Amino acid sequence: MALLASTPARPAITNCQIGVFAAYVSRHGQAFIDRALYLPRDWTADPERLAAAHVPKGIEFSTKPRLAQDMIERAIAANTPFAWVAADSVYGVGHLETALRRAGKGYVLGVKGTHAVKAWIDRPWLSGTAEQVARALPSSAWRRCSAGEGTQGPRLHE
Repeated sequence: MALLASTPARPAITNCQIGVFAAYVSRHGQAFIDRALYLPRDWTADPERLAAAHVPKGIEFSTKPRLAQDMIERAIAANTPFAWVAADSVYGVGHLETALRRAGKGYVLGVKGTHAVKAWIDRPWLSGTAEQVARALPSSAWRRCSAGEGTQGPRLHE
């Protein structure tokens, strides 16, 4: 749970714990295989705060995508058998995609609708924002998939 309090006289104060997690999923089941605690830059820049929270020495600021990339690199180094990675829009841009391509891994990375993309679905290539490309695709290019049962029924996505 994230708690946010702000007043006009001072900047927002955030007190929360944010984790980045790697889970291995197969037809046989799923399990968490790695995790990292994300610490905002203002935390890692404050040695007294780190000490008071018992954060181990040597922990420096790292973005959530960088933490995820480190986990993927550890999984590859450990010969964890996986073919692809899925992640939400926090991770869908930047170096993570490049690292996955270089490692020969497939991926499904969310992006914001304003993200510039090139789609390799058809020739000529479609390019523009993610929203523009999605709207330009014919209905036959879409397939509805289930992300499993949620508390309010099936979680369907296109």
